[in-house]
Amino acid sequence: MARPAAYSPLFDGIASWLVEQGLHDAGLPEIVQNLGRRLVAGGVPLHRFSIGGMLLHPVFGALDVVWQASTDAISSQLVSRAAIHSPEFQNAPFFHAAQEGIAFQRFPLHQGDLAQEFPIFERLRADGITDYVVFYLNYGRRDQVIWQGLPQGMEGALGSFSTRRLGGFSELEIDYLRALSHPLGLVIKSKTGLELTKTLLDTYLGRHSGGQVLQGLVERGSGRSIDCVLWYCDLRGSTALAERLAMEDYLATLDEYFDCTAGAVLDHGGEVLKFIGDAVMAIFPFDETERPAVDMCRAAMSSAREAIAKAERVNAGRDERGLPPVRFGIALHLGHVIYGNVGTDRRLDFTVVGPAANEATRLERLGKRLGTPVIASAAFREVFPGDLTALGTYDAPGVAHGLDAYTLAEFAPAADKAG
Repeated sequence: MARPAAYSPLFDGIASWLVEQGLHDAGLPEIVQNLGRRLVAGGVPLHRFSIGGMLLHPVFGALDVVWQASTDAISSQLVSRAAIHSPEFQNAPFFHAAQEGIAFQRFPLHQGDLAQEFPIFERLRADGITDYVVFYLNYGRRDQVIWQGLPQGMEGALGSFSTRRLGGFSELEIDYLRALSHPLGLVIKSKTGLELTKTLLDTYLGRHSGGQVLQGLVERGSGRSIDCVLWYCDLRGSTALAERLAMEDYLATLDEYFDCTAGAVLDHGGEVLKFIGDAVMAIFPFDETERPAVDMCRAAMSSAREAIAKAERVNAGRDERGLPPVRFGIALHLGHVIYGNVGTDRRLDFTVVGPAANEATRLERLGKRLGTPVIASAAFREVFPGDLTALGTYDAPGVAHGLDAYTLAEFAPAADKAG
């Protein structure tokens, strides 16, 4: 950090502290709050301090953290991609700085009309803000486009400082805030990068599996044995749907199907391991304390019911649009699996393997043959606290003693209901 001409041990100490925070595991909200406190304690009349970082995320486009000096309140929120395209966001100092590549810009609001005005200034002046400083540090990814419809190379760290002091910030304070923006930018990049890593692992591997990878379970062949309810689902008639529908409609159909099925699993505390084409493999791990087996069986069955109920609602809308219904089958099994990394030394997959996983897929195929949307195994029935209707014992490839099949009475095939 380049030191301004007038030496200040306060700002030099804060700069060193920021570097340390970038190396440690403190969260960004905690760092922002403590930085605000340090500045105020050191005599800087800071009223509000905010930072932001643009994110490569499937749903959110930026992170926004705000600290208010008067209440010592800290808030943190993820900004949706849709909000980034809004006129309010794009007609603000942050966006202007990012778009134009302006590293540091001061707006002395107490001086009246400025050469460059933004709608937010009216609110800031009404709040008594006299000086407003914005910084933007580009990450140098000039050719990268991570938000469709926005200029490329905008990814970076942003922040603002504001004061209510009559006359605004002093020139020395402005010099040091400019200098502090660089170590602060490194902290923002470090922390948002870590949060992005966690989010992407949660999104693409699942929350539990992503956490396992972050904790070091990354080598090929590394893993452990777990007990779980296996939840396997497959789309019925997918080939016919793909042939009948236009590509856009087929992809939209898959998204609706996954919203119904995988969405229900996530809502009930399950872990979606993977999408295998149009199939979903999920698990409900259980233990003796926080996730008892009986409760995980109940949650798995509840999620199956929810998935079917969601599909009925979705299909009502699809029928109005002249689209074929979404149909699927769900298999519920319980067993012991190996949970970990398999693959090559250059491409790994975090999954479950073992006889129980294979039996779950065989069970779903049996459900399709029997015409029931939900089918459960004998192992699941032994733990599940509700009543299940027996469907019989059937041969299954690779299963020595066949499969004993069960379902809820409401999903039993017509012949079984009549009997």
